[in-house]
Amino acid sequence: SNSLVSIIIPTYNRAHLIGETLESVKAQTYSNWECIIIDDHSSDDTETIISHYTKSDLRFKYHKRPKKSAKNHII
Repeated sequence: SNSLVSIIIPTYNRAHLIGETLESVKAQTYSNWECIIIDDHSSDDTETIISHYTKSDLRFKYHKRPKKSAKNHII
């Protein structure tokens, strides 16, 4: 079986670590994967580093978590 494996990576201000993390994912011998990176609105260079990976390998997907609003608040 060659099932798709989804790797989900939450991140926030991890520019100093995210490149190493994504290189590790990319180096896996199993190739049928997707890597979904969810950013909680980082204020450092996290998005810039991730964009290098999303442009060079379509298996990497980048999403910013939606900002919280009063109407999305659970009480």
